[in-house]
Amino acid sequence: MFEKAKVSFFLASKSILRGNKGIAFFTIIVLTLVYLQLVFFSSMIGGVTMKFNDVLVDYQTGNIVIEPAQDEAYITNVDALSKKIEHIPEVTGVSPRLRLKTSVSYKEKEVGATIYGIDPQEEELVTDFSSAMVEGEFISKLDRGEIVLGREISGGYGAVMQTRSLEDVEVGDIVTVLINGQEMDFRVKGIYSTLFFMSDSSAFVNIADLEDALNADNKAQEIAIKLQDGSDEDVVMNEILSLGIQEEVRSWTEFAGILQIIEGTLSMVRNIFTAVGLIVAFVIIFVVIFVNIVSQKRQIGVQKAIGIEEEVIIASFVLQAMFYAFIAMVIGYSLMQFVITGYTQAHPISAPIGNVSLDLSNSEAVIRAMMLFMAAVLGSLIPSYKMTKRSLLDLIWGSN
Repeated sequence: MFEKAKVSFFLASKSILRGNKGIAFFTIIVLTLVYLQLVFFSSMIGGVTMKFNDVLVDYQTGNIVIEPAQDEAYITNVDALSKKIEHIPEVTGVSPRLRLKTSVSYKEKEVGATIYGIDPQEEELVTDFSSAMVEGEFISKLDRGEIVLGREISGGYGAVMQTRSLEDVEVGDIVTVLINGQEMDFRVKGIYSTLFFMSDSSAFVNIADLEDALNADNKAQEIAIKLQDGSDEDVVMNEILSLGIQEEVRSWTEFAGILQIIEGTLSMVRNIFTAVGLIVAFVIIFVVIFVNIVSQKRQIGVQKAIGIEEEVIIASFVLQAMFYAFIAMVIGYSLMQFVITGYTQAHPISAPIGNVSLDLSNSEAVIRAMMLFMAAVLGSLIPSYKMTKRSLLDLIWGSN
């Protein structure tokens, strides 16, 4: 077995060294492009997923969200519960919120919005809205009757749904919010943009304003919790449940339904391009090996005549294809990981969820490499097997 392998390696190396360098170069370039195509969509999905996770945690849910128990409208005795949660070592921030789906109007325009009543100091420990301001300032603990709008409500600042926004609201303007059947006026203190349309479709007021309007003192409709980086969310959720609370405790991943839609769409496109890429790789290897075999037909006949077994000859051509594929994958991986991905990190791609960088995991790179290897092996195996099965007379004296 070892001797056969040595002969196969010898024949493959001689064929590569003595073969047409232009064809070999062309083959490697095409296979490199195929590999880049195979890993590109995987890295795109990785980048979109990572960005979406960051946006969801940093601008909406934190790491953990507590919601009212089933059939209950509010979480009660919020102050005491918040203090208990704050004593958990992994917790860095706790923000009780009142939440209201309502309408915001300005002049003749009216839009739907989700209004959050928050304690600004506590919210700043959980989310990064205060750093996303594009005009004005975020509300402070003492502010009453003031509101911060997302760009999808105010309009402008690159709003995705500009025509469905208030369009021309600026800091200092007065907007009207419908709360509990009553219209309440708020002065716009600031406008923010996270670059993610879902997060930018909300507005924030002081929790005291909503407590008065909803008669919800020391109550909340959700409590957002931020953890230290690297904390195990499941462990902390169990610690929170051990406090004896009856409310629903959820991880941020339970609110990531849109991520599954985005991933599903991109995965479908990725699978289509993967199939096309593998077919291209198969055809390229098939043609290259076939041309190589035809040019060496008489040589193959001589090799069979002197006693070299068919599987050894076949293995030599498969090894050639694997060599081309390996070189292509090394070049392709290096380009993707150190050039293309690095470039997108320095110059992120603008997307509806914000600026996205490509993120290629090593596991995905290996999976795509194995796919390309299999296409290369199959593309070389078929023509070499068919040729070696021909008779000696046909190989040596027959036509191509």
